[in-house]
Amino acid sequence: MRKPPMKITIEDWDGDGAIRIPDEALQELELDVGDSLFLIEEFVGNTRCLVLSKTPQIADRIDELTEAWNDEHRDTAGDK
Repeated sequence: MRKPPMKITIEDWDGDGAIRIPDEALQELELDVGDSLFLIEEFVGNTRCLVLSKTPQIADRIDELTEAWNDEHRDTAGDK
């Protein structure tokens, strides 16, 4: 089930813009204070999005599909 979006306000912390990540979001990602996240620019269609990720790169969906296809072909090649 898709979760509704969370509205987060950019706050002023000593002249720097900062956001607080709600505890619910941290728990969902199995993160705690002191853990690191990567801020990644991604595009959904033509819309520019900023994504918080536990990994420095987000695999393209096509990468996942090709990897699954390659794995499937490796398995069938081993059967011959």
